[in-house]
Amino acid sequence: MTEPRAFSFGAVAEDYERGRPEWPDRVADVSGLPASATVLDLAAGTGKLTRLLARRYGRVIAVEPDDALRALIHDAETLPGTAEEIPLPDACVDGVFCAEAFHWFDASRAVAEIERVVRPGGSLVICFNEGTAEREPPWPDEAKEILRRHRPPGEVGGRHLVEAGGWREPFASAPFEPLRFETAEHEHVQDTEEAISQLLSISGFALLPQAEREAMRAELSGALPVRTWRTPMRAEIWSTRRL
Repeated sequence: MTEPRAFSFGAVAEDYERGRPEWPDRVADVSGLPASATVLDLAAGTGKLTRLLARRYGRVIAVEPDDALRALIHDAETLPGTAEEIPLPDACVDGVFCAEAFHWFDASRAVAEIERVVRPGGSLVICFNEGTAEREPPWPDEAKEILRRHRPPGEVGGRHLVEAGGWREPFASAPFEPLRFETAEHEHVQDTEEAISQLLSISGFALLPQAEREAMRAELSGALPVRTWRTPMRAEIWSTRRL
């Protein structure tokens, strides 16, 4: 990973854990793996997906390069490491899962490493969360103006990398079945503090100096009412099997 935004999340680890959405059960179900399986959560972050996997599988190994993010994982074995250099032996896991991270990888190297560590016939599941509609109720204009003022010029986040699809290209020449795609609808329910944390954990804002992030937090806290916010979400799930 060489993209600076890919390394921005450790500075906002607590906000990432507090604000980011969870994952629907379908993300685990689509693998088709038995409950006794050993699985890898690659670039596990704070363990949002790890928690779901730990409820489903006999052994879960979470690999995450950032110390601050990895310190918040409490539901699995944890190891420092990257997708390009997975710290595991050959053919040692039945499945690999990756949530909200594959677009940041050097995809060719990551696919080669996943091919190395997953057993023949094993599963790979890659997923991304996307809001499908504006949160309810909508944020007031004052809060939207705060976001506009603090957003770095030209910042578009990582979503465009997901949609561009370049991360999928190495699979065409790798020993995996064709990628399958499906979606799962769910809902992200937050209080005001959690909603602010989610925004501050977005890569563009995570790269801001801490003092500016905290000023932004204070401004948003003053502009938003204390209430519950609901956002319709869609989990985009790509899956395949190792040949």
